[in-house]
Amino acid sequence: MPKKIIILVGLPLFTRKMAKDLGEMDPSKKFLTFDTYYSIKDKILFFLALPFCSMVISFNGVTDKSGTLDWVLRWKKKLIFQWMGTDALLAMHRFKDGSINRTYIDYARNFVDSPWQQEEIKSIDLPIHIVPFKYGRELTPLQNYSKITIFTYVAESRMVFYGWDKIKFAAQKFPSLEFRVAGLKNVSEEYPSNIKLLGWLESEEMDKEVVSAPIFLRMTDHDGFSVTVIEALSVGAEVIWSHPSECIHWVKNQMELVNKIEEVTALIQNRNLTPSCENINFSKKTYNKNRLLRDYISNIDNFLNR
Repeated sequence: MPKKIIILVGLPLFTRKMAKDLGEMDPSKKFLTFDTYYSIKDKILFFLALPFCSMVISFNGVTDKSGTLDWVLRWKKKLIFQWMGTDALLAMHRFKDGSINRTYIDYARNFVDSPWQQEEIKSIDLPIHIVPFKYGRELTPLQNYSKITIFTYVAESRMVFYGWDKIKFAAQKFPSLEFRVAGLKNVSEEYPSNIKLLGWLESEEMDKEVVSAPIFLRMTDHDGFSVTVIEALSVGAEVIWSHPSECIHWVKNQMELVNKIEEVTALIQNRNLTPSCENINFSKKTYNKNRLLRDYISNIDNFLNR
């Protein structure tokens, strides 16, 4: 029996890894991925493969016009939207001003991986299913931290979105703590001297920062479920996040952030600068790669067999 073909479209680095991992978990299917946004070659290959596939999975919810998805509907292929984050914000904005294109989302089966995204997509009158699928790389926790530091990420092009002002405010309140910020290299404005800008980090450098930081901070205005949060939990960090989840310290504003940093600093000191065994065990159980992939494939199969 020929293998069923599943096409993944979206951010190439992510979809290629996802296609590889899904294919290893389920050899009865062939998972292909194409960059239909920026590669003319991939667009051509997508159109050639589309008639022979059983399903298309888009790692992005689409609420405007898409020539690629028009062909998916024309060939009457099963379609899954795996909503990722800012696509939900865009959908809600378009829903409010009446410019939303519902052609594809009403045709597709829609997945999210966090409860707050579920509420966001529900707000545009769309049935939604929570299907977790993210897992981190396998990192080895330290036995002990050398000191208490705070690690975070801020994109240079979206400093406000990533909470730069909140990070500066917290750094001013804790001058003895080092705030290590990946992503940023050149900042024109003044900032506290205990903030160290690391710039863009390669994968190995990023791993080292995640493993060695007792506190991981993510103060985004909006988010999907962050893989870096998963990885930080997996090595026993205390994670402070602007979104609620299990084993997460949820904060909603600057003063809550300051209070939480004080609280988790004392927590880490009380256990003699050792990583959190509770967070490590929770991450191993909740974000187990094989289980998540099996569950994802089960959801694919359920939709294929409808």
